[in-house]
Amino acid sequence: MALLRQIDAFLGFATPLQLARDVGLAYLLLLLPALLLALLGASVTALLRRLRIANADGWGWAVVLLPTLWVCIWQLGGTGWAWLKSVWTSQLNIGYGGRLMAAMALLAVLVWLIRRRGLRRLIDDTIARLAGLRGPALLLLLPAIVVVAWMPPRLATTAPAANTAPVPSNLPDIYLIMIDTLSEVDAQVCGNGTTTMPGLREFAASATCFERSYANANYTTPSTSTLETGLLPWNHWAVQFVAQIAEPQQEASLGSRLRAAGYETHSINANLLASPRRHGTQAGWDSQRIAPSTSLGHVPRAMLTLFSDTTLPYWLSSLVPLLDTIDIYLHGERQPYLAEYAYREFLQSVDTPSSSGRPRFYWVHTLPPHDPYLPPQETKYRLLPKGTLDRWAEFRGMGDYPPEHQAGIDKYRLRYRESIMGADAALNRLFTELKQRGKLDKAIVIVSSDHGESFERGFLGHSGELLHNPLLQVPLVVRLPGQTTGRHVTDPVSTVDLPLTIADLAGASLPNTDGQSLRPALDGQPVPARPVFAMAMEKQSRFRPLRAGQYVIMDRNDKLVLHLATSRVELYDLANDPQEQHDLSRTAPEKAARLRTMLESRLAEAEQRRAKQFGSK
Repeated sequence: MALLRQIDAFLGFATPLQLARDVGLAYLLLLLPALLLALLGASVTALLRRLRIANADGWGWAVVLLPTLWVCIWQLGGTGWAWLKSVWTSQLNIGYGGRLMAAMALLAVLVWLIRRRGLRRLIDDTIARLAGLRGPALLLLLPAIVVVAWMPPRLATTAPAANTAPVPSNLPDIYLIMIDTLSEVDAQVCGNGTTTMPGLREFAASATCFERSYANANYTTPSTSTLETGLLPWNHWAVQFVAQIAEPQQEASLGSRLRAAGYETHSINANLLASPRRHGTQAGWDSQRIAPSTSLGHVPRAMLTLFSDTTLPYWLSSLVPLLDTIDIYLHGERQPYLAEYAYREFLQSVDTPSSSGRPRFYWVHTLPPHDPYLPPQETKYRLLPKGTLDRWAEFRGMGDYPPEHQAGIDKYRLRYRESIMGADAALNRLFTELKQRGKLDKAIVIVSSDHGESFERGFLGHSGELLHNPLLQVPLVVRLPGQTTGRHVTDPVSTVDLPLTIADLAGASLPNTDGQSLRPALDGQPVPARPVFAMAMEKQSRFRPLRAGQYVIMDRNDKLVLHLATSRVELYDLANDPQEQHDLSRTAPEKAARLRTMLESRLAEAEQRRAKQFGSK
């Protein structure tokens, strides 16, 4: 059932053979909990017999089978709900409170079944049906073993090849700090107006601050894959949530190029979607860690990233969605993904002397202000008073909402901004720690984000089909070693420019990228003006011609959005309409046509590369 919920997305980037391997591996992995459940049932039954409990067999197996049955019904309900949301025209969102009510309803159904049929009969019927599946289960065991042996999964614990590159001299450490879901529209790092990140703005006063920096996608997977490859999503093809970077592009990742230039490379990621383990690029990293979390649901997902080239973390772990619901009520007002967890890992690594004498590149990816919007006590209630949206259970999930809910969504935005304040405070403490160690002023420090967040246009959160600026515009601050002079860059740049910039600063090569180095801007020189591209391609398969998705081209202050499936366009003048309220596509047709021609030319080139690499079905 968990697989069926996402089968369409999986087939957008995985071949049927790869998916069959993942199913076989999941089947083999599930044998262990199945064996443990059988042993538990037998042990409880034996204990009850010794205690001379009446109907010991029924009660013993009830301990195992009733919770298992409850979880299966829960999963079936979740699958049905996901399908219903995909075909229903109205916005459907039961919220976290609805989850609790659904859990209680399932419990009531089980109680009713027990009362109606009797515990012994219910257990006997269930055991009889399970026994009937024994033969098919054994028959499936052999093909599962064969397909996994033929295509063994790649383990994230495998050490990368020894770095034989010469040890560079006089090259600084590089600290890339990505703060997930950080919209510049809400952070306002550059400039002199009100900011929710005073600490980062103070740091930026002696750094280069890019006022118009944009992500090339509206959620983590494609955006951070661009960060690792220097390629736009239509070229690296990690465009679904659990998709990996296309294999040829995995080998030329930023991490591998920096290792070739003599750097040690280390990643610490709180968002599993950002991890090199999920991108398929772990061979380019000396270490790639998953940051700790107090979330119960995080545990199986993090463990399954050990099978780094499979889809298992995002469908096998959904067999226990109960953990996610428990998390909501277990944590209450507490954030399970504190930035400090990742920063602690980072500082521990920084404090460990390098045996090789190589400079180090760190990519540290924290989660807040990503939802749930649970700011720390030091910043909570600065914008929204106590009594509303205090606890995780009060929040609704990401997705569409009707216009009449806008006033409530505006309150979500206030909690989000308080979470940004908390992220800023945590970052400021990290800078203090690095400065005390004598590391901060000697390193290249880069702070940015993978995407922003939406609280408007009937959509809460990120991903989906929208590409307005609150989802795309992100902070970008770069400080070179010893830099004391602040610079502001007003020309549009994007995430795709970062990898080549980092490679340039590290003396590494990163050929065949879609970006440009921002090194001239860091030295106070102008950067050649180039269009910025962004896209939302979740519904576009890498195995089919480019016919779906939404695509953006920004040429200075002009922004065109192309809805490829319907051929509809939107045009905005960002200088006079920064909130993108007035579509000029009909009143300025010549400008719209010019931008559309530029965008469609790049789309045609991307389609040629896609067809050459993957073919067409």
